[in-house]
Amino acid sequence: MEKFAAILAALVLSCAAATLAPTAAAQQSYVFASPNTRQTLTDADARASLTSFEQLNAIAIADRIACSFASGVRITGVLGIYDTSAENSFVVESHLNRAQAEYAGSLLARYEHQKYALLFFPAPGGHDRLWAIQTPKSFDEAAAAARGMRLTPITLRPESAGNEIWVVDIGNKFGDRPKQLAAQLSGGASVQNGSAEVIGEEDRANASLFDTKIAAFESGAKTKLSPRLWTAAWHDASTRTCSTEAPE
Repeated sequence: MEKFAAILAALVLSCAAATLAPTAAAQQSYVFASPNTRQTLTDADARASLTSFEQLNAIAIADRIACSFASGVRITGVLGIYDTSAENSFVVESHLNRAQAEYAGSLLARYEHQKYALLFFPAPGGHDRLWAIQTPKSFDEAAAAARGMRLTPITLRPESAGNEIWVVDIGNKFGDRPKQLAAQLSGGASVQNGSAEVIGEEDRANASLFDTKIAAFESGAKTKLSPRLWTAAWHDASTRTCSTEAPE
C-alpha cells in the first residue's frame, strides 16, 4: 500500500466495522491490503477506484487465496483516509490461522507490489486494540473529523445509512481517542483486544521478506499458491469464488 509507511508511523490502520463481531466457532484473522501504488489520490478518485478493475482483481485474488484454506470468507472494499489523500483498499476476514494469514498477507503484498501487510488476531489478553466506530454522518463529515483530530490514517466504509470505521491501535497508544471521534460523529464505538502484526519493509522493490515467508510456508504445505500469482487466470480475474462482502 503506497501509504502504509504513514500507517506504521501512526501505528494505526482502520477499516469497515461490519465484520467486527467475533465468531465463537473459530479464531478470526484479519488481513488489510490495498492494490493502490499511486502516490496520492483525492477522496473522490479513491471512491471511484472502488469499482475499478484494479480493485475487483485485488479482491478476486484475495478471495482465491483465503478460500483455499477456509469457508465463510468475507472481503470488503474500504477507503484508506490520510491527511491530504485517500486510496482504495480492502480487508479480508476469515478463519485462517496465524501461519495461513501471514502467508495470505505476504502473497497479497507480493502480488500488489506493496511495502507492508497488516494482520490482526483478536485475543482477550492481547495488548493491541481494534476499535469499531459506526456513525450516521456522511463520508465527508467522517473524514473531516478524523483529519481534524489528527487520527489519520483511518479507513472508512461508505454505506447507505452512514459510515463505518476501524482503527487498529498497536500498543494502545491512542487510549480513548477513537471513542472521542465516535462521540464527535454522533456514533458508537466498540473495541476488541488482540495481536497486530505488520510484515514487510520500506523498500518496495525488495520483496525478499515476502518471498522468504511464502517459501517457508510452502515448504511444509500441500497448498502452494505462489506459482499462480503471475498466471493469466489470476491476472485477469474479477469475480469471487467463495467469499462475500460483509453486510452493512
